[in-house]
Amino acid sequence: MIQGRLPDTVQLLKDNAASLLAALTSLVLAAIVTWPVVLHPTSRVVGHPGNDSWNHIWGYWWVGAELSAGRWPIHTDLLSYPRGGTLYFIDTVQAVASWPLQWLGGPALAFNTVIVLQLALAGFAAWLLARRLTGDALASGAALVVYGASPHLLGQAYNGISETVCAGWFPLTLLCVLRLLERASMGRAITLALCASACVLTSWYFGLFAALGSLLIIGWQTTRRSWSIQWGRTFAALVGAAAGTLALILPVFGSFSSSLDAEDALVTRDPAFVEASLINHNITDILAFFRPSRIASPDLNTLYGEELIIVIYLGWVGLLVAGYALWATRRRREFASWMLLGGVFFLFSLGPYLNVGGEYVELFGRRVPLPFLPLYKALPVFDRISHPFRFVMGVQLALAMLAAHGLRHLLRRRPLPAQIAIAAGLSVLALVEIATVTPARLPVPTADSTVPAFYSDLAADPVPGAVLDLPMTVPNLERAVYVWYQSVHNRPVPWGLNEPMPRLLLENRLTVTLIRLEATRSHVLAPRLPELDMVISARNLARQGYRYIVVHESLYPAFKVAQVETLLTGAIGEPERADGRLIYTLSDPAVVSAR
Repeated sequence: MIQGRLPDTVQLLKDNAASLLAALTSLVLAAIVTWPVVLHPTSRVVGHPGNDSWNHIWGYWWVGAELSAGRWPIHTDLLSYPRGGTLYFIDTVQAVASWPLQWLGGPALAFNTVIVLQLALAGFAAWLLARRLTGDALASGAALVVYGASPHLLGQAYNGISETVCAGWFPLTLLCVLRLLERASMGRAITLALCASACVLTSWYFGLFAALGSLLIIGWQTTRRSWSIQWGRTFAALVGAAAGTLALILPVFGSFSSSLDAEDALVTRDPAFVEASLINHNITDILAFFRPSRIASPDLNTLYGEELIIVIYLGWVGLLVAGYALWATRRRREFASWMLLGGVFFLFSLGPYLNVGGEYVELFGRRVPLPFLPLYKALPVFDRISHPFRFVMGVQLALAMLAAHGLRHLLRRRPLPAQIAIAAGLSVLALVEIATVTPARLPVPTADSTVPAFYSDLAADPVPGAVLDLPMTVPNLERAVYVWYQSVHNRPVPWGLNEPMPRLLLENRLTVTLIRLEATRSHVLAPRLPELDMVISARNLARQGYRYIVVHESLYPAFKVAQVETLLTGAIGEPERADGRLIYTLSDPAVVSAR
């Protein structure tokens, strides 16, 4: 009996050692692609400073602050002052999960930890799935790199969008589906429900991808391998897993959905806005999947002055290794189901209309429609999708599985040192390709998250009131750093999340003059300014509840700083100076006279 168990024990130890090595490799890879944030986890954040990082790190802080106050984070008076509104932070679940880290080192630590661990999980989960399919731990390293360091995933990290790097739960969910189809049990059903719930709650997009991928796998197994499945037990287990998943996600989804439909919603999914985003902004250029280029297509910087990048490049190293798998198995396809999954996701990732080279293709004066369009028009879930290019992660996962098969065949009958050298060489080559011929950046850019010290003085002021940071006309996502500064001063700000200029600032004579001044190239102020109007407008801001105007001198040209200072000093009085900022204090005359 003991002799019979020894081979199983040895194999178990080998499997555990391989899993541990793959997990460590994924973690090291995640640290490399986000370098040097692991050295400065509390003072730098992953993502370009002109992108969504500030909104997301603010969300981690706000969720933590609301939980500390004993409230579920669903409403805030800190944004869109003085209106405030209903808000569900898109990455609430991970912000809640990382809340203890905020007690240790602040929201930057929590945000960075989530991104690094999720990138690591993506690579490790792809490795687990590939090992299940190929039985080869070393060859599955191809899946770890192709999926865990995919250009799209690194592009999302570049954009600072923490929920869309949560790509690991997607392959884990599909792995759980495969295990359940192989042998149904209550334990496997519970595991599937937990993984699927984590996939949905960390990213609605990846939740949709997992549901679609699961249906494709179940459908394939039903038509091709139905003889090997005990359908009575399996069906009951699948229903139980689905019920458990719904029970876990519906309360959170209800909170999210109601926040979008609220009258005072700070973030909405207006159908006209979603459709305009699909057609004009979140475009999928079919050539961008395969064309090496450092410039993204569409080039949002050129078109809209945004630093956001849409990266759908698949990577020719992975494509060539996957191509070898097709050639090596030309007599017997081992992975046809993954080819089907990749093809379906590829079609959906193209969006509603065919776009080639950045231009929509037309036939008889009409755009060529694609399969995404009827689903977008007909299904309640699809009509909320404004980023169809994210379906590329399903293509990337299928490519990773094919690449693992290809590497397995490439390594056959070779000595172990040669196998390791080939696998390592291809991995390095794939990373070099990402770093040199894709719009993604390796390592991903990081931003300084240090909040200027003087904001602590604003927080200590017993007089309440909002803060208006200048300049106002910087791009929305870059301007969001003002929202992040709120994590120290704890005062309301007029800015929302990704919204244009607040209406009240366009109705005040002083702020309108400042907006116009920021837009002009003139090196001198107009010879005559309506000084009385400026003074009255400043007092109106005070009556509306504004306490401070902060001028960030480094964000203006030098000649413009002098103009802004002249205008504000004439309307308000002399400012304080700290850390390269001018700080103007507003006082409501009615309050002053009452004292």
